[in-house]
Amino acid sequence: MLKIIRKFAKTALPKKQVYKIKRRIEEKRFHDYLQQHLDLNYRQADPGLVPPRELIAQTAALNEEELERQCNGDVYFETGYLEVLRIFKILNHFGINLRTIGSIYELGCGTARLLRHFRVIEGVRLVGSDVNGEMVEWCQKNLTGMEFYHNNLTPPLTFAEDNCFDLMIASSVFTHIPLETQELWLAEMQRILQPGGIFICSVLGQFHVSALLSPEETKSLQTSGSYTLTSNDSQATYSTRIGGSAWDVFQTRAEIIKVFGSYFQIVDYIPGVQDFLVLRKNDPSFLEVNNTPFPSQKY
Repeated sequence: MLKIIRKFAKTALPKKQVYKIKRRIEEKRFHDYLQQHLDLNYRQADPGLVPPRELIAQTAALNEEELERQCNGDVYFETGYLEVLRIFKILNHFGINLRTIGSIYELGCGTARLLRHFRVIEGVRLVGSDVNGEMVEWCQKNLTGMEFYHNNLTPPLTFAEDNCFDLMIASSVFTHIPLETQELWLAEMQRILQPGGIFICSVLGQFHVSALLSPEETKSLQTSGSYTLTSNDSQATYSTRIGGSAWDVFQTRAEIIKVFGSYFQIVDYIPGVQDFLVLRKNDPSFLEVNNTPFPSQKY
C-alpha cells in the first residue's frame, strides 16, 4: 500500500508536496521504531533548523539537480531520518542494545543532518566535529544538546580522550579523505573508540564507480586498488567541485578490507548508494556478534 501511495504521489502531486509527504512518512517510521526499541529511554526531540543553501551544497550534492532537491527542508529531514534509522537497524541487527549507548561521535558531521536525530536517546552524549569551521560555527549557534568542535585535516582530535565513545559514525567522510592521511584517521578512530565499540562509516562503491568514472579510470582503479578525482575533474561530485572537499576517493573492495581491516574487525560490508562498513574495535572479552549480513541498500 505504501508503494502505491508513493507512486501516486510522484505522478499526481507537485514536487514540494511529495517531499512533505515523504518527510512525514519517514519521520513517523523513525519515531515509531525508536519508541519501540528505546522504550522509556526514548525522548521526543525537535529536529531543529535547516542550514543555509551554501552549507548544504558543500556536503550533500552529487550534482546540481541533487543540490536543488537537498536544499528543500523536507528532503533534508527525510534523508536524515532515513539514514539514521538505517544505522539504528544495523546496530539492532548485530545485537547492539540501543539503550546501552552512552556516547556517540560523528566525524565530518557537517550541519549535523544525521547527528541531530540521535537526540532521541535519553541522556546520550553527542559529539560532532568537522574540518569546515563555518559549519561547526553554524551548528554551535543553531543546534542544542550536542557538542561541536573544529578538527584539522590530520589528527589528533584534541577534544577526545582514549576509549571515550561507544558508537562512531562517518558518513561521506572516508569518501573524501585523501589516501595519504586515510590510515592516520583510522588509527585515530581506533584510539577514541571504546573496546568492543562500533564504528560505521561509508565508502564509495559500485554505484559511484558507474556514475563518475570512465572505463579507463575504472580499469586504473581495478589495477591499482584506488583512484582519486580532484576538484579539477569535471566528473567529480558537485560538492567536491565547489570546494566542499578536494577529493572523491575510490578504492576496490579488496583494498578497503585490507586497509580498514588492519585497524578494526570488519563485522559487515553493506553494498548501497554508498557502501557501509560496520567495524568493531577488538575486545577479547566481547561475545561473538550475529554473523548474518545486513540487507544491501537498493538503488
